[in-house]
Amino acid sequence: MDEAQRRRWHQQHVASWLQLAATLRTEGWEAQVTCSAAPVQIEGSLLNGDRFYFRARHSDVSLSIGGDDPADIPEWEDSESHQEASYLPAAAGEAIIRRLARRYLSDVS
Repeated sequence: MDEAQRRRWHQQHVASWLQLAATLRTEGWEAQVTCSAAPVQIEGSLLNGDRFYFRARHSDVSLSIGGDDPADIPEWEDSESHQEASYLPAAAGEAIIRRLARRYLSDVS
């Protein structure tokens, strides 16, 4: 991949993550992309107001929820493996963040 292709890929990658965050916000989540690659990170709050930290790095994708700082010492955390998670596509990330959030909500209810 040449430099122009890499730049285009990166712009599309970032745009897809920003679109996912916007979609989550329309559903009532608070979500902000804080890093779009190596690692991919989204921070915010779930529909119920619980703060979360989503991170995809190396081969691990995790969702940490609750506590004073979910990125540091969360009350709940779960993860899934994903090859090349540091550059996780937003479509795959959406499926994982939703699946992990459902797991959290079923654990706390």
